[in-house]
Amino acid sequence: MDANSYDALLGRREAATLTWRGPALMLFARSAFAVGAQAVFAAVFALRASPTPWHDAEPWLPVYGTLIDAGCLALLWRLARREGIGLFDLVGFDRARLVRDVLLGLALIPVSLVFILGGNYGAGWIVYGALTPGYLFGRLPLPAALYGVLVWPFIWGLTEQMTYNGYLVPRFQVLCRSTIVAVAVVAFAWSMQHAFMPLTFDAKFMAFRLLSPVPFSVFATLVYLRLRRLLPLVVAHALMDGASVLIGVLVPLVRS
Repeated sequence: MDANSYDALLGRREAATLTWRGPALMLFARSAFAVGAQAVFAAVFALRASPTPWHDAEPWLPVYGTLIDAGCLALLWRLARREGIGLFDLVGFDRARLVRDVLLGLALIPVSLVFILGGNYGAGWIVYGALTPGYLFGRLPLPAALYGVLVWPFIWGLTEQMTYNGYLVPRFQVLCRSTIVAVAVVAFAWSMQHAFMPLTFDAKFMAFRLLSPVPFSVFATLVYLRLRRLLPLVVAHALMDGASVLIGVLVPLVRS
């Protein structure tokens, strides 16, 4: 039996190796790690006598994001061990489906963009009264920009999908005994993390960042519950994030 299947999770719930404690701890952990990672970079800027260290750290999300991932992976590993499974049991990798899953991930990109852009423009209209694009990454040095295109999105896509889809939504589905409740809870927490990435203390911008990912978060959780495999979602997620840094940071940097 797949270690992350509904029946396997139900068995661990009955055996009390799966309890509310782990999912409750993980639900907002990514947001907490985001604040901590930004604080580390802000401290570096403060040591360099920056008058606005917190603000200066904001564009560095494609770099300090890996610190967020490291914290999440460490916590996921610990929680998985408590259930008697391995960290990568959360992925649901199937070697026989590798090519099909990669192709499915590519096919998910245009559909995902409909939900992402729809969320961005809808949230912009609600918060600002105008169609407002999503957060654009700020200017970075060339090595950091390259890291944001070639390394960060692949670690980020895997870890974020493992956190919300591989770990949280199937466990809330079993613990809540309701798919609707599980999707609603996880999609909210997943969307909320964006308000802290980066943390700007701008109430309107944070509200925009909270609302804009909701359509995609719901869509992604429903896709995962249908597939029970992360690879297609990881492929789509990583390539879209990498493209956002490529278009928003690296290309303007090279042209300047």
